[in-house]
Amino acid sequence: MSSSKPSAQEFVAWTMGKVQTSQVAGNGAVSLPHAGAERLKADYRMYSGLLLTLGLCAAYGAFADIVSLADTAKSGLPLATLIAAVFQGFFGLTCMGVGFTGAVMDKGSTLLTTIAASSIQLAWMPFLVGLSTIGMGIVSDPSENPFIPALYDPSAAAVKFVGSMAFLGLMSYAIGFIGSLGFMAFSMHSIQAGKPQDRSGVYFRGRAKLYNGLLFLAGLVQLALGSFIINTYGNGPLEAPIFAVVFLVFSPEISVTIGLLQMIVSTIGIVRSLREKPVPDSTWFQILCFFMYFCMMAMQVLAQVAQAPGDVAAAAAPTLACVYLGIALMPAFLDWKMNNLPEDLDAINYYGIPLLSEKEQSAADREDATLEEVNSNDNNV
Repeated sequence: MSSSKPSAQEFVAWTMGKVQTSQVAGNGAVSLPHAGAERLKADYRMYSGLLLTLGLCAAYGAFADIVSLADTAKSGLPLATLIAAVFQGFFGLTCMGVGFTGAVMDKGSTLLTTIAASSIQLAWMPFLVGLSTIGMGIVSDPSENPFIPALYDPSAAAVKFVGSMAFLGLMSYAIGFIGSLGFMAFSMHSIQAGKPQDRSGVYFRGRAKLYNGLLFLAGLVQLALGSFIINTYGNGPLEAPIFAVVFLVFSPEISVTIGLLQMIVSTIGIVRSLREKPVPDSTWFQILCFFMYFCMMAMQVLAQVAQAPGDVAAAAAPTLACVYLGIALMPAFLDWKMNNLPEDLDAINYYGIPLLSEKEQSAADREDATLEEVNSNDNNV
């Protein structure tokens, strides 16, 4: 085999985040790491770090539910919520572990990443339990509904509207958060499996439309909820909060403001994803997304929760901050990647290596394949 073609051993070491070195033809000296190897290693660490961060958010939110329900959940929906929280804590900790090994230790395997990606699917359990809770609240007696306090003497129509907004709000935030976790895990797996070219600019462009669409839906729901509360119960601060699962509303004017901001940001993101030509090194949209998330934390979380008497809603602030991260992060992340990656990513030109043959790919995919076995396959090509 020609010495200019990297061996499968080098490629596997590369995809595990190790520094690749190459032999200089003729003198056997070791050169600096190839720029393509460093680029791929940086991508792998990026996905690992984001998986670690999002896994931490998932685990934190689960711990709050576990602590609050551990002594009271005996049967029915409270017990289902507790079980769902345990599953959420499990996949959150799993993602933290896999993300840490990739971001800090430069290690990993397709087996561990597959376990993380599979465990993320458990996130649909708390999502479905949440939807069931909302559904039961919508059909409950208006005087006992979980959304609007009884002091407002809510009508059945008002309960159904607020419940519907809670349903759509949970759907947008939950899909955005679960999707962001899965996105990072599967992106790590594609690198480990020797298919980094699958994540091209076109790929990120398509995903940007989806996550900006979810952000638009979240903003529309919050705008509609705030407008309804102002029209029905007046301006804030309210005597008691209206709780719509992912929205805690004391001042509906804040909900209207944040909803409009989210709709504006998401509309810009969708328009940018529809452009034919990318704009490399453009950062103003990422700054705008950070400003939006700052406003969400300062107004939608802190300002709303701070109006609750005493500290009865204090635990809601960090939990909501974690839930909101996915839907605020992904539009900025995907916009940057779609504008700074080739539309048709060629592993040979972008990462500096040829694709593996079938025999090499098969060896790289086996969790227990040793570097000697992979190198033997390479020598037989």
